[in-house]
Amino acid sequence: MSMRRTGSAAKLAANPPLPTVGEESAASTNGLPLPNMSHANGGAASPPAKKERALPVSLSGDSSSWAPGKSGVIGPTMSAFSPATLVMIFFWYVTGALTNSTSKQSLNQFKHPPFMSLTLMQHITATFMGTFFLRMLGLRRYKPLPPEAYSGGFLRMVLVYSFGFCLTNGSFGAVNASFVDTVKAGEPIATMLLTVLFLDAESVTLPICLSLLPIVGGVSVSSMAEASFNLKGFFMAMGANMCFSARSICAKLLRSELGRNMDNANLFLHVNFCGAMLLLPFVLYLEGTTLVTVLCGAGKPMRLFLFNGLLYFFNNQLNFLVLEKVDAVTHGLINCGRRVANIGFAIVWFGIPVNMYNGFGMSLALFGAFCYMKAKQMSSIPARPPASKQ
Repeated sequence: MSMRRTGSAAKLAANPPLPTVGEESAASTNGLPLPNMSHANGGAASPPAKKERALPVSLSGDSSSWAPGKSGVIGPTMSAFSPATLVMIFFWYVTGALTNSTSKQSLNQFKHPPFMSLTLMQHITATFMGTFFLRMLGLRRYKPLPPEAYSGGFLRMVLVYSFGFCLTNGSFGAVNASFVDTVKAGEPIATMLLTVLFLDAESVTLPICLSLLPIVGGVSVSSMAEASFNLKGFFMAMGANMCFSARSICAKLLRSELGRNMDNANLFLHVNFCGAMLLLPFVLYLEGTTLVTVLCGAGKPMRLFLFNGLLYFFNNQLNFLVLEKVDAVTHGLINCGRRVANIGFAIVWFGIPVNMYNGFGMSLALFGAFCYMKAKQMSSIPARPPASKQ
């Protein structure tokens, strides 16, 4: 009897049992090599797996993942949302609409809108709030920037991010808020141009190019029918599109350095701190008198600046929470809906008159943005390998 048990144990040691599904996924997650079952069963060795094309980090410039490598996986969340995720999306929409509208309302208090001062206050408020939540309340583990982050790529991302928000706020001070959001729906145009110029590994397919046509047409029609249209506001909004698209490109190029060491909340804190330090000397030189007057006056402009900074912080945090719950394509499609909410809220909040051409241009631009996201979804799905003949 003991000899039979010894022989069975030897056989089990020589041929270990097949791993279950849970064991196999755990082993692959932890980076442990799985046994080659084809050799164990006497079959031929499987050919080496082909290297898959890297999926894009995010599909929307102004709401993309901060930490490269944290998104871009087409997962099962495309079909369903949990109640908690729906609540996050709702408050993301609300804080986004209020952020844009209070930016416009804050700048309306001045004859010469201090848009750089508003951007600086947004960065400073986000830095203080992020430090409070991360380092004092400890809601998440605080992570300092790794030494390799202080590179040209990271500084470029800080520069285009801060400059992009300066241009966005400048356009709010020049034209209607609903028109700014309509022009910013044309961000895919800038994204495609920068992708062609700087990301050789990513292809621009024909459906993506065709989806840009309604965006161009919608922005053009809306611009011609916009009562508040001026070249300054239009080019500022288009410049903001270029900056936020460039930020996405910088994030993709920084994937290897920051993707493993930094999460969204911590990177957002560091980028806003560095952005505030970058903007401070320019604000003091160009708008220092106005900023001091706002801070010392303790009146409505200061309250609007602080409230806007808080909304800016919470809107971005909700953006990150939603991005952690859904995949990049779903996040981009939700962002199209957020753009609709921003435009509708601004029209009601400021009582902006909308004629037939305005409505048609806005609808066409937003439809094009939706088609762009669907085209990106189609291009992000890897092609299935042909079935091998037995």
